Amino acid sequence: MEELLAVSGHNPKGLLRGGKIEGIVVEVAPRALVLDVGAKAEGLVRDVEFEVAKTYIRTLKPGDKIQATVVVPEGEGGYVLLSLRETAENFIWDWLVEKQKSGEEVEARVESATRGGLSVNVGGVLGFVPTSHLGSGVLDNPSASTGKNILVKVIEADRAKSRLMVSEKAVSEKEFLHQQSQVLAKIRSGEKFVGRVTKVINFGIFVEITKDETPVEGLVHVSEISWQKTGNPAEVFSEGDEVEVIVIGMEGGKLALSIKRLQENPWEAAIGKYEKDQQVAGRVTKTGDFGAFIELEPGVEGLVHSSKMGEQTLTEGQEINVFIEDIDQKSKKLSLGLVLKAVPVGYR
Repeated sequence: MEELLAVSGHNPKGLLRGGKIEGIVVEVAPRALVLDVGAKAEGLVRDVEFEVAKTYIRTLKPGDKIQATVVVPEGEGGYVLLSLRETAENFIWDWLVEKQKSGEEVEARVESATRGGLSVNVGGVLGFVPTSHLGSGVLDNPSASTGKNILVKVIEADRAKSRLMVSEKAVSEKEFLHQQSQVLAKIRSGEKFVGRVTKVINFGIFVEITKDETPVEGLVHVSEISWQKTGNPAEVFSEGDEVEVIVIGMEGGKLALSIKRLQENPWEAAIGKYEKDQQVAGRVTKTGDFGAFIELEPGVEGLVHSSKMGEQTLTEGQEINVFIEDIDQKSKKLSLGLVLKAVPVGYR
């Protein structure tokens, strides 16, 4: 027997569970992959292991050399049961990166629907479709897509972070999105629109405007809502509100809009009323280790630095008297001091 094996060049391998082994593809069947692994019986990738590597297996043909992991050294019928999970995962991530670059559509299976979007499986890799990337047909009832296959485009494939983000909207509404991109390219800074608030979030509001009969969305950052400090935009706006905005630029492919720049800057209108050493009444709007901000009138604030407060404690909303220590016209800043009847301990 040893002489026969030597002549044939066949050298049976001792296989161990979890061991890596190289095999040659013998047959790609509908629900199984057959490999020659140099053992007394052929290797099989089947059942769950076949399903998780299905996308990769579709690319194989007889004669291809691949690496597999031994699951059962000798299963039913003497076959070696194998897994291609690791090899398939490497292939799939490379494939996803290529699809992201090319912009080609891929098929994804919807695993579940959440408040933020859809959890999907793309070739064995779990990914996510945010609500903002769902077309109207899916967005109306996301749960109805569970268990179904949908077409998506890869917008982020980062294996190091195990992060896969895809867009269904980029496929189902691609013509409309193309039309929007053409309209966005025509919009210029300084254009004014009357729009509708579509979403209120903690850092601003999204506003839908219309140009050339095409609706596009832009963001009014919380700092661009009013010349006065705006805490929670939800206290000022609701979805559906009509607002006038002006375009101030493009950020991340989205319009940057402003409401306050359509209004007169209170500083420009009021600063002529103030001069150094003048005493004025104000209201505390914010306190911290740095000191306290004092609002003299809507949109005009100054800072009482903590070094000028000594042991005195101020609270938000408190009405106090201050005097103007300095006016920085260029930076539009006021330095204030407290009007005191006595010099506090620690005052510098």
